[in-house]
Amino acid sequence: MKRGVALVLALAWCGIAVAQESEKTTMTSETKTMTSECPDLLSNLWLFEDATPVPTGQLDLRLGYQWVTSGFPANLGDSDDDHIVTPALYWGFYENMELSVQVPVWLGDGGDAGGLRDGNYDTNVGVLWRLMNQEGYWPALALSGTARIPTGDGSSGVDGELRLVLTNEYDSGIRSHFNAWAKTVNGDNDESINSRRWNNNNWTNWWNWNGYRYDGFRDFQYGGIIGLDGPLGDDGSLRWVADYSWDSGKLNGSAGSNLLELGWEWAMAEMHKLGMSVQIGLDDEDSTPNFGAGLVYSFSIGS
Repeated sequence: MKRGVALVLALAWCGIAVAQESEKTTMTSETKTMTSECPDLLSNLWLFEDATPVPTGQLDLRLGYQWVTSGFPANLGDSDDDHIVTPALYWGFYENMELSVQVPVWLGDGGDAGGLRDGNYDTNVGVLWRLMNQEGYWPALALSGTARIPTGDGSSGVDGELRLVLTNEYDSGIRSHFNAWAKTVNGDNDESINSRRWNNNNWTNWWNWNGYRYDGFRDFQYGGIIGLDGPLGDDGSLRWVADYSWDSGKLNGSAGSNLLELGWEWAMAEMHKLGMSVQIGLDDEDSTPNFGAGLVYSFSIGS
């Protein structure tokens, strides 16, 4: 696993170095400034966000699908996979600022969604605010905030996440990204992840196969993501995307998790965009799903 992480970091560093060298050879005295014409990736598809908000006045209607293999302890021993459909709205309501709302609906697998009831959902609302455009080698800077509202069946608490977002574009068309985030978790709507469970008139603890006890969700979570994307053709309508993510672990007693994500985005027409991602768990233990995939279609109105 460590060798895999090192390889990912090395590839990302090489890609950034090559792109920077390309820019150095062609850069003039003019200041390069990131504008809303830069591609904005489908943030509800990828593990990371870029610092490019939806253009002012534009409304994106997005429909996403995600499939995740549910390794232990994601649903505490249930081998069924999770299927999630997510309708979402993204609106560029002001210059350099976008608002979003997502409603992930858990569909389960053959009528079983692990600890979540079929059709259960919470509502996620978010804002992305670009504070600074890219100036030369200084990347674009943005802040992203997201809150989970307990609209699901049996849901409780409000979670909040704050994310620092950096995006740098090079003359080659390649862009590099860095996200650092922190999250406070105050509830959930997953009945299977609790510190204790009533079983045969006794309170029993959940344990993983290695003997570690999981005492519910970690109240404070944090992590970082590095990513790259670039064109796959002369017109730039098709782009490749790759990123590596590390987080502190979602459950008390669990180790940090490592994920590799690969995929593409295609601007099929002026108002239509389609993207697909594949996620691969890099951990030896089952602290993260082994495999996952996502698909998002976006239709834009206005702007």
